[in-house]
Amino acid sequence: MKQLLVTAHRVGMALVRRLGLAVFLLFPAMPGIAQVSMQVVTKVVEKDLPYTDGQRIRLVAQKADVVVKGWNRPTVSIRLRLVARHPDRAVAEREVAYHQYVLQAENGRIELSNQFIIPQRAGKLQSQLKAIYEISLPNKALLILKNSFGDIRLTDLAGDVSVNFEFGKLTLEDIGGKLTVVSNYGDIDGRNLDGTLTLKAEKADVSLRELGGTAVLQSRYGKLTVFPATTSHALTIEAARTEILIATKRISDFKFDVISTFADIRVPDWLADQLSKYNGKQVFTYQPAGRKPEITIQNSYSTVVIQGEKTLVDR
Repeated sequence: MKQLLVTAHRVGMALVRRLGLAVFLLFPAMPGIAQVSMQVVTKVVEKDLPYTDGQRIRLVAQKADVVVKGWNRPTVSIRLRLVARHPDRAVAEREVAYHQYVLQAENGRIELSNQFIIPQRAGKLQSQLKAIYEISLPNKALLILKNSFGDIRLTDLAGDVSVNFEFGKLTLEDIGGKLTVVSNYGDIDGRNLDGTLTLKAEKADVSLRELGGTAVLQSRYGKLTVFPATTSHALTIEAARTEILIATKRISDFKFDVISTFADIRVPDWLADQLSKYNGKQVFTYQPAGRKPEITIQNSYSTVVIQGEKTLVDR
């Protein structure tokens, strides 16, 4: 009986090995089956439009990545890529035509836009559609930009710029003039901003380095990190449930008036005597000698950190 069991076991193991080999021979590339090769079809549109001083440029984008750069020519130069991605190239080629766009001067304005229009009988969209703008325009132009589900990069602008976006990231670099930003679920990363900035963000991570000029920042349910420059004129922050960090090279370069409700204010230890508490509020007031730009902050339910050259404390 024992010999029969051993023999049966050996036969069973041999059968398993043969079956395993057969499966391997039938499907030798099983891991590769999951790696679907995407076919990319791109339509490129290029256009130059003359620009006159005071003319307003309006860009309304949808599922687009937008790059805007200022230059010193009286021309708006647009390169628009309309992309469709799908494993079946025939599907991508058919659905890239669902992209619709406008690049034209109209009623004294320059109108730029894109959208997706699916024919009624086409059924459900199968491809991944995306638009990519590369725009050069006069650095003092008037620009209104609206976008959703895409990233925006603005550089070398000093005109009047208004940005409203959601579900993406906004990158700003070397911006002067007037800038207005409204963000919903969209992070912001700025560097070398020296103009008049008005920013309103909700559920966003905002980081502003070398922030000069005059800035009014509003934030709810987010995170706000500011590195103020000595070229700052005034910084005002109105926030709720937002973690705030103000990182200075020298705190004595600024005046501070900070109120935090139901949350702490953290400051360097040598300024601990400037902290006070009353009625659920914590207050930090610092007035160094001389004429200095003022930083005013009101926040609630989240910590405010004032960082300088020394160790932080809270009270």
